[in-house]
Amino acid sequence: MITNAVVVTNYLFDALRGPDAELLQQRPVGEVADLLNEAIPGLDINQQEEPGFEVITRIDLGVRPTVRRREPVGAEEWNTNMDPEGRMRNISHLKQTIFKGGLCHVLRKEGWKFLLGYFPWESTQEERSRLTRRKTDEYFRMKLQWKSVSEEQEKHNSMFRDHRSLIEKDVNRTDRTNTFYEGPDNPGLILLHDVLMTYCMYDFDLGYVQGISDLLSPILYVMENEVDAFWCFVSFMDQMHQNFEEQMQGMKTQLIQLSTLLRLLDLSFWNYLGAQDSGHLYFCFRWLLIRFKRELSFPDVLRLWEVMWTGLPCQNFHLLVCCAILDSEKHQIMEEQYGFNEILKVCVLTFGVYVCVHLYLSLCVCARLSGVEGERGKVRVGEKGRGRDSTTETLMSGPLCLLVVFNHSLLKVSSI
Repeated sequence: MITNAVVVTNYLFDALRGPDAELLQQRPVGEVADLLNEAIPGLDINQQEEPGFEVITRIDLGVRPTVRRREPVGAEEWNTNMDPEGRMRNISHLKQTIFKGGLCHVLRKEGWKFLLGYFPWESTQEERSRLTRRKTDEYFRMKLQWKSVSEEQEKHNSMFRDHRSLIEKDVNRTDRTNTFYEGPDNPGLILLHDVLMTYCMYDFDLGYVQGISDLLSPILYVMENEVDAFWCFVSFMDQMHQNFEEQMQGMKTQLIQLSTLLRLLDLSFWNYLGAQDSGHLYFCFRWLLIRFKRELSFPDVLRLWEVMWTGLPCQNFHLLVCCAILDSEKHQIMEEQYGFNEILKVCVLTFGVYVCVHLYLSLCVCARLSGVEGERGKVRVGEKGRGRDSTTETLMSGPLCLLVVFNHSLLKVSSI
């Protein structure tokens, strides 16, 4: 039987591994537990709970540190990370700097192609030129397919008619206040329509679903080229595809993950939402479906998306942003004792102006836990290899500490 303290310390060795990890492992279990209690303020390790398990109680998360964003990556910094043949160097460092500061707008047309996977990071300039020529031919072959459909053919293809009709309706109401799309007969609207129709030829199974135009619009705005926009959009849709499938399994999974994360972060708020018939978090549906596209200003969307496309600090960073938004509104919701309708209004109709949530060391501790116990703010740690919670593991595959600060005109995201 693995002893209680060994289970906890083995996990923490993995999470906090450093140059002295081997020395720590040589120390008695009781002494290591004392060291961990000193190193992690507010961590209470109960070694008597039950054989094979520990209960870690979060007591005090401490004061949130001040975090500042760095300047966006500019042309000079970008070019220093490129070798003479055009290969990107120091990719991991470059992604970190983009995560902490984003890209200046003039770089987005090139940088987004790398972030979205259209251009491989290790490719040379010549390889990218060949790729662009090949993808241009492929795009226009697909575009010709729907362009050449006759009226008679369309009469006998209800799916094609439905997709075209829905695309035309959505295009006419997508970002019409943006200069790139405003006004009648705007060339941007024609490009938006054509790229979406061509995507129906690319992905017959999905075709077009309402809301997809919101994911394409910022990409087309940045690329100003339908071919580049199409292939970057294809890469983005590879990430977002499950959100729009008929069964919407991606949305169901994310809502479950978000609920799990909120439960770990703020049990009292999670319980309050449940008591108000809002524990399902359906009011976050649109946030997740189109990645805050309708909630933020257009410039903020560009910044947030490129930050998320770095894949840092984890693939589910958007769920942390959701928790930050909820954290900014929870005091008003709980103090005013909002019910279902009021919560919906606050979280959907009046998006928070300021968001600040701190994900401390306890999040990393939860990352590899084998189970989640919601009672009394406690997290149950199972024996290694038994009953592991894959949802929690996926959620928390990130750094030990993260601060997210959002403001209506500026998104601040920084790893500490």
